[in-house]
Amino acid sequence: MQIMKKYWKRHRMTRGAAIFVLAASAQGAAAGGFGIEQSAYYQGMSFAGAAAGGPSLTSIAWNPATANFADKGLSFESSFSVVLMSADLTVTNPQDQLVTGPSDTNIGRNAIVGASFATWRVDSKTVLALSFTAPFGLGTKVQNPDWVGRYQGLTTEVFNLNAAPIISYELLPGLSIAAGVQVDFFNLKRQTADTPFGVAILRGDDYGVGYVAGINYAPTADTSIGLGFRSAIDHTVEGHLTLSGLDEAPIKASLTLPEMLSLGVRQSISPTTRLLAEVEWVNWSRFGNIPIELQGAFLGMPPGATASNLEFNWRDGWLFALGGEYDWSRSLTLRTGVAYEISPVDGPKTRLVQDPDSNRVWASLGASYMISPSTRWDVSYSHVFFEDNAPFDRVGASTQFATPSLLGTADVSMEVLSFGFKTVWGGAEPAAAALK
Repeated sequence: MQIMKKYWKRHRMTRGAAIFVLAASAQGAAAGGFGIEQSAYYQGMSFAGAAAGGPSLTSIAWNPATANFADKGLSFESSFSVVLMSADLTVTNPQDQLVTGPSDTNIGRNAIVGASFATWRVDSKTVLALSFTAPFGLGTKVQNPDWVGRYQGLTTEVFNLNAAPIISYELLPGLSIAAGVQVDFFNLKRQTADTPFGVAILRGDDYGVGYVAGINYAPTADTSIGLGFRSAIDHTVEGHLTLSGLDEAPIKASLTLPEMLSLGVRQSISPTTRLLAEVEWVNWSRFGNIPIELQGAFLGMPPGATASNLEFNWRDGWLFALGGEYDWSRSLTLRTGVAYEISPVDGPKTRLVQDPDSNRVWASLGASYMISPSTRWDVSYSHVFFEDNAPFDRVGASTQFATPSLLGTADVSMEVLSFGFKTVWGGAEPAAAALK
């Protein structure tokens, strides 16, 4: 977080229902930028085919039209992921900084991420669905608050909760469309950085509204192609900026969470084997330089002044995934997949100390086990490979104060272990023949 320029110058129901109401929570990023992918089923294939639909309700998060694959009656599904993340930061110019301290620290923070889904098949063509997800989230905290880069960052927490009621309708045999509304809560719980005069803390939150839409075409029981879209959501985050023990003032900041477009394909090549593919685009270029505007006087600065900036200047993000699954038996399905993800961070000057992202490769394994005709367990494991010693070059905390740039490298690693559970009430037999 940039410290204020003028300030520097002046101062220096039952088990199914119970699982469903365990809504999404997030304290660690699992996808590019601070996006989060949420499916124990599709994670086992590095999210290949997620927008093409199938037996998992979690595909609704990518393409709402896949709700038309829902079983008869009422279905619930939840996924929970444990994200184990390490992010070692090493400052390469500690001698240029205005403070002393260790030149390295770990800013990674483990997290639990969750999502829940429900569908109700009204008739043979119409399905109502509801999802609770956390599309975006971030949690980082330095292990050593006295590190030499503490003017750039100490702790960051971003919490996001998204509820999306959806209606899906089969226009023609195998051709379904869907649309829905997103109600989104965004909370920048805390972003802190040290200063010569105390710790600066930023907090704020807001509600926003968007939409989702999708189309799915399953010409045969062996093939499905899906295209899903999640709209951008505008937020005007309002909260407070505090400098510990000195002053506090209300603030606001306008930001837009990016839209996402997903294309998925699922193809059976034998009665027991399926191949899947996915392409995903996220409009992270919406995140440029976000000013924090004062809504009250703060240390002599008038209302309306820019107190600080959240500097991103990111590009668009992309994910390309290939995967497959094999029915070992009527009860057990095994799956695997790989993905290459292009990060919105395109170099040292856009790599945040608080979120040291880089291009990454996903390698995943997964399995599903049907414990009854109406109940399925999913498990998956992914190892995510990041760029080794990715460089960062963050501008000084204040040009007025002549704070030097912070140069260094970030060495990030991540492992994700996910568990999922699906149960169906009122009819275990699938309503749609395709891909079941």
